Amino acid sequence: MANSPLPRHTLAALNERRNWPSAWRLALHLGLLCALGTAVVFALQSAWAEHTLGGWRFVLALACWLAYGVVFSFLGYAGLGHELAHHTVFSSRALNVALFHLVSFLSWSNPVYFRASHRVHHQHTLQQGVDYEVNPDPYPLLERWWRFAVFDTDAFKRAATIYWNNTRDRVPGPFGQGHFAVGTTARRQLVHTARWHVALHTTLALVALALGFWPWVLLLTLAAFVCTLPNRVLAKLQHAALPRNAGDLRHNTRTLLLPKPLAFLYWNMNYHTEHHLHPSVPYYNLPRLRTALAGHLPHTAPGLLPHLHALRMPAQQHSHPLCKEKP
Repeated sequence: MANSPLPRHTLAALNERRNWPSAWRLALHLGLLCALGTAVVFALQSAWAEHTLGGWRFVLALACWLAYGVVFSFLGYAGLGHELAHHTVFSSRALNVALFHLVSFLSWSNPVYFRASHRVHHQHTLQQGVDYEVNPDPYPLLERWWRFAVFDTDAFKRAATIYWNNTRDRVPGPFGQGHFAVGTTARRQLVHTARWHVALHTTLALVALALGFWPWVLLLTLAAFVCTLPNRVLAKLQHAALPRNAGDLRHNTRTLLLPKPLAFLYWNMNYHTEHHLHPSVPYYNLPRLRTALAGHLPHTAPGLLPHLHALRMPAQQHSHPLCKEKP
């Protein structure tokens, strides 16, 4: 791990929490979701009323639903949920925790498991046999893009399997068995949370169907699995093809210099090397942190396209070419 060259007063200033940047960002994110969700509902209702489910109104509803899914996906752990887990979004820890549990519910993710796995991920990034949160080896996101561009059946099956196991008091896998032993408080919390998630999602879906408001199922129950491709690609590139057991966080994490609208949706998680070096720095200060660390970070090509080839590459044994130090 690289030692930070930052003076203590500089790091203290970067660690300062401010509520307004997050308040307006969250308002814009939710506002965009509301606008797209409203468009989906009106287009579907119009198509249903005129019995034209194959017409342009249905096509409009589908397009808005896919856009809604893209924006919704960034509420999860590759976006807002990740920042809330670090308690850096708002100055109030209680508010961060409450919103973290809310977005975990919305994204069909267990916050108890994520807190444990993410702590290990930061302490032992890409250490083989220890960090089970990230796999830097290839995953066919681009080769089979159509599987993630409409409805992500892989993510749906994975979530269904995890919740099926957790609600039945099962936590398979080496990480689950090692950190959630039978009879422990952590195990009980994980199982309790999973059961509440399933019960609440089921109740909301049944109420919506009973009231005749079936689009709610599309906008809430299934939203976490809709058009996940952009979010998945960005999340995978955080560590794709980078070396296991590297030790230096500058070599096993990747920063992406993205267009501002995409970085906005991503809650600045594209500054991933900077985040790993200083996890306590709020997302809105990560660009400033990158500037402060200039000369101490690997060179990264701007944009997304220069990095997509990493999705097809196996994890390296040595530093990836894109992670060489600046001369």
